[in-house]
Amino acid sequence: MGTTTHSEFYSDNVFYNHITRTNNKSWDYNFHFHDVTEMIFFKSGNISYVVGSKKYKLKKNTLVISRPTDWHYISIDGPQEYERYNILYDEKKLPFNIYKKIPADMNVLDFSENSNVINLFGKMDFYAETLTGENLDRMMKNLIEEIFYNIIIEVSSKGQKMYENTNPIVSRAISYIDENLLTLSGIEEICNELYITKSHLHHLFQKYLKITPKKYITAKRLAVAQREIYAGKKATDVCLKCGFSDYSAFFRAYKNHFGRCPTDSENVKYMPDLKENIFRKYD
Repeated sequence: MGTTTHSEFYSDNVFYNHITRTNNKSWDYNFHFHDVTEMIFFKSGNISYVVGSKKYKLKKNTLVISRPTDWHYISIDGPQEYERYNILYDEKKLPFNIYKKIPADMNVLDFSENSNVINLFGKMDFYAETLTGENLDRMMKNLIEEIFYNIIIEVSSKGQKMYENTNPIVSRAISYIDENLLTLSGIEEICNELYITKSHLHHLFQKYLKITPKKYITAKRLAVAQREIYAGKKATDVCLKCGFSDYSAFFRAYKNHFGRCPTDSENVKYMPDLKENIFRKYD
């Protein structure tokens, strides 16, 4: 796989780049999530976007939003080069509140007929090449805010892009997990709810999500735990609240997942490493 970076910008609150990737046929985009919000503006390629049990076939000038703990991946459907704009941001640190008005269940929007949004991403290239420091940071945040306004206008006028479920059982399982994440007793509870065997559920998760049900649940609980700790809660209290009955197991899982101990996280101000959020892999 070859990667060409057209432009890039990084600050404490926003990471942005515009890249093209070639030889994508063999590239493996793993199922993963970020601790912050990710926005992708798709320009070219033969690509599908999968978030949870929803699968969207992308076309040029489609915008994708993945929120914290949203499991997602890019499916390469053909060998064509893949071009995209990518923005990661911590919505709590942005200097405006308009993001909160975007529907929480909105993942994908088609902006092929909206020249305003297309031009806004083009401006990001221009300013990333011509501005630096605080001027660039201010301009990028202004452009992101304007994109948010266009999202709200688009949703209110046209609604959301249709998707297909990757598998109806997986969809029901994910919904049940999300609704009962912190109180879920185990895989058996899901299977009893859906009237299926553990082996069948395991097979479906591996096939459609590329992860086991147990690892899916653990990773989502750890993501909630991290945000609770960064918000000032004690790791020992968070452990029980987030569904872990054994602190030693929680400690090991947290350290393995995030690369630091939960007690270390208690002593740092919440500021996600945005670059790390792009490249982190989840088993």
